[in-house]
Amino acid sequence: MSKEYNSALQARVEQFLKNKGISQAKAAPMMGISQTALSQYRRSMYDNGDIAALESKLEEFFRTQEEQQASTERAMPYRSTQDYIPTSISEDVCKLIRYCQIEKGMVIIHGDAGIGKTKGAEKFVRENPAASVYIQATPSIGTLGNLLKVVARALKVPESRNKLDLMLSIREKLEGTNKVIIIDEAQHLQLRALEEIRAWADPNPITGQPGVGIALIGNTEVYARMVGKQEARFAQLFSRIRMNRYYSTRKVTSEDVKALFPKLAEDGKTKELTFLHGICQSKWGIRGAVNVYNNAVNNEDISHEGLYGMARTMGIGLV
Repeated sequence: MSKEYNSALQARVEQFLKNKGISQAKAAPMMGISQTALSQYRRSMYDNGDIAALESKLEEFFRTQEEQQASTERAMPYRSTQDYIPTSISEDVCKLIRYCQIEKGMVIIHGDAGIGKTKGAEKFVRENPAASVYIQATPSIGTLGNLLKVVARALKVPESRNKLDLMLSIREKLEGTNKVIIIDEAQHLQLRALEEIRAWADPNPITGQPGVGIALIGNTEVYARMVGKQEARFAQLFSRIRMNRYYSTRKVTSEDVKALFPKLAEDGKTKELTFLHGICQSKWGIRGAVNVYNNAVNNEDISHEGLYGMARTMGIGLV
């Protein structure tokens, strides 16, 4: 077993930690090694381990980093420099959540996938971190007990195995605040979970304190369940809806597309923009169009032919 250390690689590790401003504990899993191994390697004390194998992992990590950086630099002129690109839908979602916060009660934000609903919610949370509780529901979070645990953790409420105690602690934490609870992918919530959170939007009958805003975001199932065949079961929920808003891919505008793909707009690439607009208004939505464009950028061909070919390769059509 070799006891020789690659001093240049060790220096690169040190430079990486300095440039990223991250701790050794955070860097180690990124590099695919243990914190102990990284610590010993940095001090040239990894003599009981396989130095060659460890350095091979580090070289692979830095090689991948270089390739990712090169890809990012190549794509930079073709992509927006903004983290958030305002579109008519995402901006409307953000405003609707603000309405929910101010007016209390529940709002239902639903519609087609990949059109900016989550982006609008993320913008609201970034701008209002103290007033927002954002949760992305999954099938496992959809039960009452699990939802209470996730909300409690977000509110820094001590978790309890007793659902009643946990619910009371959450209500106490929320009362008198201007918080808004935003639950994305809300179609995963089970009826008991929905019934519980709707109570958070109600005023306290004893203190008179108003409830908080509840914004449910998801596909149309989350709203259809309340007004369809099971309307009687959801009557209490339905009566508390202050507003519901349906968003379709058909509502994506040409101005939205220009904002999403500024390089094409700057270069007057009308044909390319029209093609991507078609994808945006199809079942693939904005997300599909962005994926096609990004892959075409990586393929170094954002012409109409390049976009069309990439869409075909990805199995994305305009239907």
